[in-house]
Amino acid sequence: MNISLPGNLGVLVFYLYWLALIVVHAGFAIAVFRDAEALEQGTSRKVCLVPGGIWALATLLGGVITAGIYWVLHHSTLRPAAEPATPPVSPPPPAGE
Repeated sequence: MNISLPGNLGVLVFYLYWLALIVVHAGFAIAVFRDAEALEQGTSRKVCLVPGGIWALATLLGGVITAGIYWVLHHSTLRPAAEPATPPVSPPPPAGE
């Protein structure tokens, strides 16, 4: 099936598609970067595998699929909850008392 658009409309659609793709990738990359920073600062959980900047760069190149992988690794129920802080262990009382 060959679709042909009149005049330069095909070129315009081509450029609009790529512009939209760039905007979506950049938006997801910024969101992943901000979330990784918030994750590092606000909770005891850490960013998995690589630093947040690398996740943002990967999302810029990989788009929605990479952002989905980031979400699965950091926010889904597949990741175990943060380890609770354990109180210090006090030594046992002497045996003779």
